[in-house]
Amino acid sequence: MQLAVLGLNHNSAPVEVREKLAVEGDELAQIYKEVMKNDRIYEAMIISTCNRVEYYIVTDDFLCNIESVVDILSDHCGMDRFELRKYTYIHCGEDSVHHIFRVASGLDSLVMGEPQIFGQVKDAFEASREFGGANTFIRKLEEFTIKTTKKVRTNTGIGENPVSVSYAAVELAAKIFGNLNSHNALIIGAGEMCELAAKHLMTSEIGGITVTNRTMSKAEKLACEVGGDTLPFESYRESLEKYDIVISSTGATELLVTKKDAEKAMAGRKKRPMFFIDIAVPRDIDPDINEVENVYVYDIDDLKAVVDANKKQREKEAVKAEEYITHGMEGFYGWLESMKIVPVIKSFRQSFEDIKEAEIKRFCDKNKPSEEEVRKMQYLVSAYMNKVLHTPLKNLKNRASEGGKYSLDEAMKILFELED
Repeated sequence: MQLAVLGLNHNSAPVEVREKLAVEGDELAQIYKEVMKNDRIYEAMIISTCNRVEYYIVTDDFLCNIESVVDILSDHCGMDRFELRKYTYIHCGEDSVHHIFRVASGLDSLVMGEPQIFGQVKDAFEASREFGGANTFIRKLEEFTIKTTKKVRTNTGIGENPVSVSYAAVELAAKIFGNLNSHNALIIGAGEMCELAAKHLMTSEIGGITVTNRTMSKAEKLACEVGGDTLPFESYRESLEKYDIVISSTGATELLVTKKDAEKAMAGRKKRPMFFIDIAVPRDIDPDINEVENVYVYDIDDLKAVVDANKKQREKEAVKAEEYITHGMEGFYGWLESMKIVPVIKSFRQSFEDIKEAEIKRFCDKNKPSEEEVRKMQYLVSAYMNKVLHTPLKNLKNRASEGGKYSLDEAMKILFELED
């Protein structure tokens, strides 16, 4: 029995392909049903996020059975299976276990070390249990995935230091203002960069977020997602003094905030500092604003320098993370190896049970004991048998994964803990 994964992610497929493959809600239940129809797929787990869609299956023949998953995906998204295969990757055996550990730890994420993927992987394991995809293998894989990921995140700095421009911008604001609870931010624009910045501000528990955009419906949508409010694009300049942090990322070709705008805003702020973050190209914020007292402007080049430095630091931490992943794999495969001994243990115990029942029957047929005497005799024999079997069965189970070769006398000494 082995684990295999068929997937596509931000590296292998563009967003227009990934979004076709994304599954959730009732659709997820149906997909699980279709995957599990294959008699030789014994367990399954599906991860579906904005950056990846992956199907994990437990099977005895991954080459044949992974193709049945390709067919299901092809039917689901309406893409020709050969076209679909251009965007997918397949891992099998140890590679697939290594892959899920890396995914959960954030090493395979678009933003290396980002924490959200861990929660998404845990949700995927939960869905697998809910939709009948999880049995012994997947449940144990979940246990080792969670255990390994926690060690990676606790013992390495993989989750420290921001590596996206939007995240770096918010972290920079937090360093300047400290606690953001009592501060307000204005987001100019409603594109992806602004959306990320707004969401980072929200998780940083900023006091308030206001969004302005040329297309008001987009501003309203983003404001709704982050629990903020909106401001008409035509009048944001008049309201600048209300905001401690201004983040701008639009497609404008002219400056949206000039030095004159900043001077006017500061006149009403009584020297309270303002922080402008310009992540637009071409720039939205006049760089000369830096000359205004207590006003600070950071553009995308300033932030990229922070991002690049932090990315290098995370790459160093990724090397440490791989060591924990290797330990996790050793633990998982040790468990898998020990499972091979389970049928032997069951057979061994059953043979003792059969002998016990046969001997008791033979004694009863000959001596006709009372029911109470039979009950006491069964209790005594069972207790003796359990005592005798406890040590060898415990050692058999605990040492099954060692894979060592022993002579018969060595094996007996190990199993029964005999002294020389």
